[in-house]
Amino acid sequence: MLEGSDFQYARISKAIKRLRWPPEREDKPPRSWYQKMGMELHRTIGQGALCRETLALIADPAAPFVIDGARWRDDIAFFREKFGDRVVHIHLTANDEVRKRRFDERDKDVTFEDADSDEVESEARELADVADAIFDNSSDEESELRAFLETVLPGRFHAR
Repeated sequence: MLEGSDFQYARISKAIKRLRWPPEREDKPPRSWYQKMGMELHRTIGQGALCRETLALIADPAAPFVIDGARWRDDIAFFREKFGDRVVHIHLTANDEVRKRRFDERDKDVTFEDADSDEVESEARELADVADAIFDNSSDEESELRAFLETVLPGRFHAR
């Protein structure tokens, strides 16, 4: 939705893939691989290095952009330190039933319970404590998220 409103977009998982998945492979890594590699990178190079790699996926950091997939307080701290008050940290939540249904609709190699309890997810829910705004994304109604973004990002988000 934000991409459709002229925000650039990058996922931390794309940086993980770029750092660890052989470029000659055309297949997509499974979720368990992303979690394992994300934890390995967290421990070896740290979140700052991974965030720098993610930022390199943004063509123009001076223009609005979205970073998706933050899992650690260090991720948020990195972007706040680099971009100051330009950062609007929006934390999305959903109830477990909705999260499990959405998870089951995707291609995956682990159960929802295993993925949800993986160590790499250990701080993710706590990021709500440092968020500028929290949105309960349990509804499948896109209009609710759109209205929320228009409120939280006035003058920056333009619904199409």
